Amino acid sequence: MQLAFRILDLAARLLLALGVGCLLLAAYLAWLTLSFSRDAARTTGEVVSYREIPDGGATRYSPRVRYKTANGEIITIDGQFATTSRRFEIGESVPLNYKVAKPTEARIALFTDNWLGPCIASVIGLLGLAGGFLVRKQTRRELAKTRP
Repeated sequence: MQLAFRILDLAARLLLALGVGCLLLAAYLAWLTLSFSRDAARTTGEVVSYREIPDGGATRYSPRVRYKTANGEIITIDGQFATTSRRFEIGESVPLNYKVAKPTEARIALFTDNWLGPCIASVIGLLGLAGGFLVRKQTRRELAKTRP
């Protein structure tokens, strides 16, 4: 019986560690997005093609977007988020953020490209913390019942 409680306590600690790790990851990803956006100029680009990325048996697609900077320079970038389907039509306009000092560094300015990662990491982190606390609390409660 004691072995089962030790295993549950270990599981609770691992869930807590997962939660903390995911929350730290979420904070880091959010910080990267915010620091990029702080120094960025906003423009609109046009999807000109897709880069195909082999991924095991599947193919992932990353959009290639061409845009014009404030000083008239025309630049083409690959989107940072590759999916198994083509998210945009060729010729479709998409919002972009780019670094004024380094215009070749740009991001598609949509929720999925900037905030989906931090949101998913936050949810997993909060679930890990909640699960760890609940398992640990229940384990201690049951352990207290078995002691004379």
